[in-house]
Amino acid sequence: MFDRPHHRRIAQVLRALDGDLLRQARCYFGGGTAIVLLLDEYRESLDIDFLCASMEGYRLLRNTVSEQGLGPLLRAPVKYLREVRTDRYGIRTVLEVEGVPIRIEFVSEGRIAVQGVFDPVLQVPTLAREDMYAEKLLANADRGSDESTMSRDIIDLAMMMERWGDIPDHAWNKVMEAYGASAARAFRTAVNRVSDDPAYLSGCLRKMHMDEGLVARIPAVLARSRYAVTNEHGS
Repeated sequence: MFDRPHHRRIAQVLRALDGDLLRQARCYFGGGTAIVLLLDEYRESLDIDFLCASMEGYRLLRNTVSEQGLGPLLRAPVKYLREVRTDRYGIRTVLEVEGVPIRIEFVSEGRIAVQGVFDPVLQVPTLAREDMYAEKLLANADRGSDESTMSRDIIDLAMMMERWGDIPDHAWNKVMEAYGASAARAFRTAVNRVSDDPAYLSGCLRKMHMDEGLVARIPAVLARSRYAVTNEHGS
């Protein structure tokens, strides 16, 4: 199904999850790993992130798990490297597959309304594309200036835009309602960072095991976005 060995390990975990329980909880696979798996593995992604669309759904999952394990949420035996930790924001643990650790978390999304559908390839409920854009914009606003992230949020947005088109207005509206104009400023700053310094972008791509040919493609895709060069969503 997937070419990269770690992505095949992630797929094992996804297949072991109870998709019906996740659907009942309105908890959706999202984040960079979901995007990467849906877009032909353009980079390596390491973790598994789910977003719960409602407090009721998050409560359902929280009452399903314990410190000892994920309970009926995980239908197949998988080794735990850390106890399950829960708080008001999320459920987190680290699993082991083929001797490799995989972090998995289920987060209560309280900033924006999200939705999703069951994906027959990934075999779990998956965040809607519009909300994948919105979540990436929020992530970029939170951490886009941190170079330890290797600009992966703006790079992911560029890859999404290349395959799925420009960021939907509805996604921007959700983000602006949650974060205001700061999200638009962070987007433009991130676009400029990867566009103005090819050596920096090349280093990011190399660290994430991406095609070096994207050094030219990514800035070109971002430059076509009307949001990268206008004040349409704030100054």
